[in-house]
Amino acid sequence: MKELALKIYALALELIQNPRAFWKSYANTDESQEELFRNLLYPLVGAAAAAVFLGEFFRSEYFRIWIAALWAIREVLLFAALYFGGIYGINELLKYLGYEEKTEALQKLIAYSLVPFLLVSTVTGFLPFLHLLDIFGVYSFYIFLLGARRLLLLPKEKRDNLILIIIAATWAVFGLLSFATSKLLTLLD
Repeated sequence: MKELALKIYALALELIQNPRAFWKSYANTDESQEELFRNLLYPLVGAAAAAVFLGEFFRSEYFRIWIAALWAIREVLLFAALYFGGIYGINELLKYLGYEEKTEALQKLIAYSLVPFLLVSTVTGFLPFLHLLDIFGVYSFYIFLLGARRLLLLPKEKRDNLILIIIAATWAVFGLLSFATSKLLTLLD
């Protein structure tokens, strides 16, 4: 467990400090979706969900476990929707625009792009009064942009416009899902 945590820490540090160099070295690595889940996403999503659970549990008036559990489940579902929905949606957009599907590249691209957002969500989940720090999750879009330039291999003249459309669509869908589920859970509370 400690070894995995140190590996994720080193990877996250490298990704956040120098995303260009990170994508140069990781663009051609051959990682399966299972390896990405086991070595990166499961631990980070688990940490974010646990932080949200604890933050909500201690914030609630009567220490209601079921409300805290619902917020933690919401966190997991949002990241699952972002990951799987992102892969599916981007592939559909690429097919619609006449390009080939790039599932393997998108798996890697989205998984690593989620790292800053997951780290910020862990902090703000545990300490809900710091939700203003969620703005730093936007750095994930920059990492996505740099990685997409290297991994998606789109025509250079259209590449950045397509990537920005993808980012805007992803942000809009995630924002709507997040807002809707938050309002629903607030009604239950």
